[in-house]
Amino acid sequence: MLVMILLISSNIVPVMAQEMPAIPVDKNVRIGQLENGLTYYIRHNALPENRVEFYIAQKVGSIQEEPQQRGLAHFLEHMCFNGTKNFPGDERGLGIVQWCESKGIKFGTNLNAYTSVDETVYNISNVPATNENVVDSCLLILHDWSSAVLLQDKEIDKERGVIHEEWRSRQNASMRIYDQILQKCYQGEKYAYRMPIGVMEVVDNFPYQALRDYYEKWYRPDQQGIIVVGDIDVDKIEAKIKEIFS
Repeated sequence: MLVMILLISSNIVPVMAQEMPAIPVDKNVRIGQLENGLTYYIRHNALPENRVEFYIAQKVGSIQEEPQQRGLAHFLEHMCFNGTKNFPGDERGLGIVQWCESKGIKFGTNLNAYTSVDETVYNISNVPATNENVVDSCLLILHDWSSAVLLQDKEIDKERGVIHEEWRSRQNASMRIYDQILQKCYQGEKYAYRMPIGVMEVVDNFPYQALRDYYEKWYRPDQQGIIVVGDIDVDKIEAKIKEIFS
């Protein structure tokens, strides 16, 4: 196993140095950009019937972090499920997870996100396209992720333990080898030290305002893309995106 990893890693740098051919754009994708810089991609797809999927891609990942911020991009991803303006998850109304599951959109399966070095992507999948109110609410969730996450003190503190446990569960031999490979491949580069999980000294101790500042700085329209694909009317979805996100 170790030999295989080392053989693969020895080819990482040469492959990355090659110029990749341009990927042709699907002519059936409606692409537009709002005045604030946000880009949207909409495509009608009749199969599966009466289903639609929503994504918001943030062009920000762990590579944007400074040393005292290592882990904030991933932490912020978690916080996007812990209370937003329109889905606060307290006495004022349901949270995103609770609302989605009430519509059959299961957390972890149809409602999820990931953070990588260069991007953070959130998705709401297998949504019933026949219910316009549900479709509108999913677009509202994307809106809240883009600019209206609450980031409350108590929720931040609760999530520190969750992420610490996630980090602990990954501390195996494969991860330690991978970490060493990154440092060899990217000697002197920031990529060598920006695993999205971060470092626990930062996760456990960063001040609340540090996460809010990170969110305000990087989650902005010119860094965001909205993707909607499914059995929908492209013109209607485009009009809704313009109304909600402009």
